[in-house]
Parts: sequence; C-alpha cells; structure tokens
Amino acid sequence: MSGAEGTRYRLPQGTEAVRIALGLLGLGLLLWGTYKVLAPFARPIVWAIVLATATWPIYRRLRPAFGGWHDLAAVVMTLLLLVVVVAPATFLGLAMVRELEPEIVRVKDWVTADTLELPSWMKEVPALEDAVRSWAREVTNSELRRNWLRQLVLAPTQRTVNLGKSILHYLVDAFLAVFTLFFVYRDGERAADEMRALLDRIAGGRGRLLLLHVRDTVGAVFYGWVLTAAAQGLCAMLGYWIAGLRAPVLLGAATGLAAILPFGVALVWVPVGLGLFAAGSWGKALFIALWSVGLVSTIDNFLRPYLISGAARVPYILVFFGIIGGLLAFGLIGLVLGPVFLAVLLTLWRQAREALADENGPTGEQPL
Repeated sequence: MSGAEGTRYRLPQGTEAVRIALGLLGLGLLLWGTYKVLAPFARPIVWAIVLATATWPIYRRLRPAFGGWHDLAAVVMTLLLLVVVVAPATFLGLAMVRELEPEIVRVKDWVTADTLELPSWMKEVPALEDAVRSWAREVTNSELRRNWLRQLVLAPTQRTVNLGKSILHYLVDAFLAVFTLFFVYRDGERAADEMRALLDRIAGGRGRLLLLHVRDTVGAVFYGWVLTAAAQGLCAMLGYWIAGLRAPVLLGAATGLAAILPFGVALVWVPVGLGLFAAGSWGKALFIALWSVGLVSTIDNFLRPYLISGAARVPYILVFFGIIGGLLAFGLIGLVLGPVFLAVLLTLWRQAREALADENGPTGEQPL
C-alpha cells in the first residue's frame, strides 16, 4: 500500500523543470510590470536617491538631535535642502531681472520705435550699415511691421506650448523628487541594509564594499558637480569684471547656479551679450561671448572629471567618458549614472582580479 501511495504522489518526470520555468516566467512578468509602473517616475526617484546619498553624512549628524523622531528629522532635512536650493535660485533670478531690466527696455524701445535709429557702432561698418538701414526702412512701415510682428508672434506658438509642457514636466519631477527624498531619508538606512544583505548573497560577501563604492562615487559626482559650478561662476565673475559690467559678483553667482545644468552657462551670458550688443558695446559683447564659450564653458569638461576621479578613486578617462556618455544616454541624470556605472564595473573588475590572485597563492603569481 505504501508503495502504491508513493507511486501515486510521486512528481512526474520534468515537473520540477516546469515549476522552475513557470516561476521564472512569473518573476519576469512581475519585474516587467514593476518597470512599467515605475518608469515614468525613474528620474525623480533617482534624483532623490542621489541627493540623499550625497547629503547623508549631514543627515546622520542631524538625526540624533530629534531623538527617535525619524519622521521629523527626515522632514527637517528635506525642507533644509529645499531652502538651500530654492532660496538662492529665487534671489539670484529676481536680482538678474532687475539688473537686465534696463537692457531689456533699451532693446524693446529700439525695436518698437517709429523710426529705428541705428546704433553708433553700426555706422562704423559701412556694409553692415547699408544692409540694416534698408531693413529698418521696411520695418518702419506700419503695415509691414504689423505683418512682421504677427508672424513673429504666431510662428513660435507651438514651440512656446512645447516649452511650457517641458517646464511643467520638470516642475512635476522636482516635486516628486522632493516628495521621494523624505522617504529616502526616513527609510534609506533600512533599505540599504536589505540591499547589502542581498548583494552579499550574490557577490559572495562583497555587497558592503559595492555599496560603499557606489556611495563614494555618488558623493564624489555630486560635490564635484557643485565645485565645478562654483569654479565656473568665479571664472565668469572675473570675465564680467574685466568687461566693466555692473554687478559682476551677481552675474558670476547666477552663472555658477546655472552651470549646474548642462549648457546652463549660456542662460546668463547670452542675454548679457545681447544687451551689450544692442546698446552699442559690441566689443564688450564679443569679449563676453569669447570668454564664456572659450573658458567658462570649457573648464567644465576637464575640472569635473578631475575632481570626481580623485575622490572616487576612478581613473580620469573613465570619469570623462562616463560623464559625456551618461549625458548622451540618460540626459541630465546621466551625469551621475554614467560615472557610477563605470565605477561599479571597475570595482567588480578589481574584486575579480583579487579573487584570482588569492586562488593562485599568496604570491599572487598567475600561470602563463
């Protein structure tokens, strides 16, 4: 009887393989569904993790002051970081508008005048004066001007709508990043412990080392980014001071803040250069353009990889290609992800090399 029962309940041949296949299929569907759900929020989630990782030492020093109130500590840290970022940006933006207002009014008056007077510097270039004077006569015609302004206003309507959508999208991403940042501060330590345990199982006890290297690389990228932007701001301030502009410190600070964004330096020097150009200071405008393009925007490509490679203990060339390739592949967040991916790969390579050296004996000699 027992033999019959054993035969009756024995798994058919191949059932174990089918069970494993179905389990893998179910896991694949689960991962696919999770990806589809979280993909729209990938950028704010990654930004929140990057900001929390880079500022975690500060949060760790702040947290004991709140005792066991971890939720309150996370709220205070999130608000503190928000104030540190938003307050200077708002102040510099308002100050820039005030500084550029006279130049904007001058350009507006020049364009909307009934009779367009050419700037004095145009009269010094005969060919340019003739070309612009004929255009000025046409624009002075009220009917032609109305038609021209109508086309000018209607043509970029779609671009304006797309720009508005992009700005709204970035604002939503920023809100979600701040919202996620609170939870990363509150639960990040527990999540890191779980990730470390999982990586220990996968990487044979080296999970902690991998996480530490990721943390160091993210911190190096973040602070290298900030220090590079500060250096660009100082360099731009020097250029504005040499050109004799008003408030060079303000313009330099605005450049440093804008330099956090890719090609953000142009958000400051282009309006300044156009204002100088329209005001007749074409020599200063040309100097600002050459200084900004040839020096301020260029040092970013060399200084940032140098700072990151030193702090993260990653070769300069890998950081350089990681930054450029990450930006091309993932956009703004790629400036962080690119170096992190290459740093983790380099860590795995070094661990594999050390493991092979240990297997070959204490001398580390490898057979040919």
